[in-house]
Amino acid sequence: MSFETPQSLLFRDAVPDDVAALTALARKTFTDKFGHLYNPDDLAAFLEESHNPDLYRDWIADPDVLVRVCEADGGDIVAYLLCSPLSLPAPDPEPGALELKRVYVDGRLQGRGTGSRFIDEALAWARERSAPEMYLSVYSGNLDAQRLYDRLGWEKVAEFLFPVGRHRDLEYLLRLKL
Repeated sequence: MSFETPQSLLFRDAVPDDVAALTALARKTFTDKFGHLYNPDDLAAFLEESHNPDLYRDWIADPDVLVRVCEADGGDIVAYLLCSPLSLPAPDPEPGALELKRVYVDGRLQGRGTGSRFIDEALAWARERSAPEMYLSVYSGNLDAQRLYDRLGWEKVAEFLFPVGRHRDLEYLLRLKL
């Protein structure tokens, strides 16, 4: 798989035929980035609960959810974006608030603007829906992501514990007023 030029990448809406590839990429990228933090049973339970084909199939079919993918030459899905109605434990969210649920980019493609492009697409989607604000959660130990979101104007509004199997991670809840 080659990631030589941005021109070789195709950004598009996800379709039902993408479910298997999305599931595999989600599991791979989460494990690559965070797998070392968890015992194998907790990681396996989390991946089965939060990254399973039925979830991706339902999200793709839901008109209130945005699922975008990035394909490399050859059709391999190497990144994806997932936005949805707000499900995070936000304190006093405004009606119509949305959630940037996932921006997952294969490690070989990171640092090439794919994640930033997806964030721009998420914000455009939220604005098209007249959302007053958007939320996301970020792992407290993911300093690179925190720096990115800080540069983009997101503000920390709360903390909560995020379950990964029986393990609990400290997550930061970030908000961007639109």
